[in-house]
Amino acid sequence: MSGRPTDEDIARADIVVAADVEADDLEVRVAPDHKVEFHGHDQAASGTNRENLPESVTEGQRYRSVRIGYVLEARAARHAEPD
Repeated sequence: MSGRPTDEDIARADIVVAADVEADDLEVRVAPDHKVEFHGHDQAASGTNRENLPESVTEGQRYRSVRIGYVLEARAARHAEPD
């Protein structure tokens, strides 16, 4: 994930999940194997903004003054109204 959804994407979303996390000291014991998948056509986006934390962390590494902001936005599928 790189960068967050745009303000425009968030404004037109039906669902928005956001979290901001801070840590003075963070030790990575096991590097995560993570991914986010969406199915459909341009129905969702997600991303992070990180401060003092690389996109790929290293096991056994300590990171200081860490901040992570995460946003996921999604739009509900629209179906045509019956006649």
